[in-house]
Amino acid sequence: MADLFTDVEVQERMEITPEGRAHKIYRLSATTKGGVRFTLDVKEADFNKAKVNELLAVRAKHIDDIKSL
Repeated sequence: MADLFTDVEVQERMEITPEGRAHKIYRLSATTKGGVRFTLDVKEADFNKAKVNELLAVRAKHIDDIKSL
């Protein structure tokens, strides 16, 4: 799956819910094999290698599929 994207960058961020609670997210940026840069926010609970790889691959494939239309 990693052949669908490259150049992954991770930024740890805190967001505040409408109820005023803080929670951690990770903002991932990557580039599709077609050269499109994209960003994806991942909850702390989903921030593990397997899940992140899956999320990035799905998004990269979706973007490149649209670009090829």
